[in-house]
Amino acid sequence: MPSKDNNNITFIDLFAGIGGMRIAFEAVGCECVLTCEIDQNALITYKKNYQPSHSHLYAHDICKLESTDIPKHNILIAGFPCQPYSIAGLRKGLKDERGEVFLEIIRILKDKQPDAFLLENVKGIVNHDDGETFRYMQEQLRKAGYEIKHDVLNSMTHANVPQNRERVFIVGLRNPKAYFNFQFPKKIELTKTIHDCLDGNTVKPNHIYNDRYDCFTTIKKAMTKSDTLYQWRRQYVRENKSNACPTLTANMGSGGHNVPLVKDPIYGIRKLTPKETANFQGFPASFKLPSELPDSKLYHQFGNSVTVPLIKRIAKNIVDALK
Repeated sequence: MPSKDNNNITFIDLFAGIGGMRIAFEAVGCECVLTCEIDQNALITYKKNYQPSHSHLYAHDICKLESTDIPKHNILIAGFPCQPYSIAGLRKGLKDERGEVFLEIIRILKDKQPDAFLLENVKGIVNHDDGETFRYMQEQLRKAGYEIKHDVLNSMTHANVPQNRERVFIVGLRNPKAYFNFQFPKKIELTKTIHDCLDGNTVKPNHIYNDRYDCFTTIKKAMTKSDTLYQWRRQYVRENKSNACPTLTANMGSGGHNVPLVKDPIYGIRKLTPKETANFQGFPASFKLPSELPDSKLYHQFGNSVTVPLIKRIAKNIVDALK
């Protein structure tokens, strides 16, 4: 069992993306000892923000990651691929090759037996295949030696981040007392607005909509408010009436119509910049965006990431339970 000194609590970061979960766990005093991420572009961003360390290892493919190469750790964290379970996707679940990586997580949990784990995915996983997929996952996690709790939390209601983003979180603990002590964070008041995340200083000409877009006339007519965000949905404009950012998605990188739009007092109609999507995910202002990567890759990375302040609240509760 870890001591009360959080510096003794270590974790491995699987399906790490650009390191959103790592930021959160390090913020509560934990140390990352291994990162696993297969996307080379994501690793460019990740490594730009984390300097190499002799005590930290990198791996690329979890399916090729031998248990003997994984250092001892207290917590396993993994935002494993969501596409097989997404409402917007084909929902193939574990039949999709990306769904099979869940079994690699089970393998590592059985072999290394960390004190706890945190898994994150889209909320659609709970009801996929009439709930059979999620029941199977829970069964496998329990067989690996863990008592588990799960909840669907929204960045807008649980992290004071103005993004309407619902995700399911699964926490497992080996120690019964730690399991009893752990609770998911409660709702908190949303005091921030979209204007706390907007940054006109990062706007470039390619972010601005004008007559060169066939849809511009329709968009301009529909976007009448400056305190909300909109989306162009191929044939119509969707207003996010919660006065928050709609869910940022990985496919922002594959189609400009999916990037939320704002009516800017200076630039007029424009889409969010990559830096602004980082802000809507609660990344710290110091987080670096590689200049060598195109916007499409950065949009994909932040849409595929996590809301950092929400993960930080969960991480703190896990650490407190382990104490």
